Amino acid sequence: MRTRLAPCGEAAFRVLIEDAGPQDQWEAVHRIAEWIGARPVPGVYGVVPTYDSLLVEFDPSRQTFQMLSAVFDVVLDDILHDALNHPNAPERTARRFTLPVVYGGEHGPDLGWVADYLDITEAEVIALHTAEEYVVRCLGGPAASCMIDGPAFPKPIPRLPDPRLRVPPNAISVAGSQGVVGPVAAPSGWRLIGLSPVDVMDRESATLVPYRPGDTIRFRSIAPGEWDGLVGVKLSELVA
Repeated sequence: MRTRLAPCGEAAFRVLIEDAGPQDQWEAVHRIAEWIGARPVPGVYGVVPTYDSLLVEFDPSRQTFQMLSAVFDVVLDDILHDALNHPNAPERTARRFTLPVVYGGEHGPDLGWVADYLDITEAEVIALHTAEEYVVRCLGGPAASCMIDGPAFPKPIPRLPDPRLRVPPNAISVAGSQGVVGPVAAPSGWRLIGLSPVDVMDRESATLVPYRPGDTIRFRSIAPGEWDGLVGVKLSELVA
């Protein structure tokens, strides 16, 4: 496993993890992000971890890529060395969320298409989607969307040829080999298979969404008639 730094304009650079499998890449990326968050670097004001790399944003009036790369080249080697030699280091306790979902119909207009594409029934698509817990891999756009691995479908799911201009909040969608929970209404080219009556975003909370990378989320299929009884419930209330 090794790191490589790549400039992204004049005010950011990427840290890429190479020569490692997807799980090791993801763990290294988030370990680095946590390290930077706990030890602020002058001029660095933002860190955005993803699946296999992270974006480091800095103030170009105080730092340059050349200046920061000289520091980070040494620091990142130490972080990775520690991760490889102390694999049992204590980590934040992951939280487990269960999100009720109404699948198909007006709530999930692409469920039938996904079933036809996979040559299975809609019930089988739902069964696969609800069969396991998913690790929250990163927070995506817009508004800290919950980015997760996709279910064990037989093959990746193509995106819509023409994205929808608006998908409702609390949308449950799939594309490629990934899944996502969208906290707010937004355009999307992902296949919409369900909606949750539970509010994923809590505008009264300082963090807006309760999940963080490393937490897990599981989907629970509910009937349309159960929708009204769950309206107003917050995802933060459904944590184990």
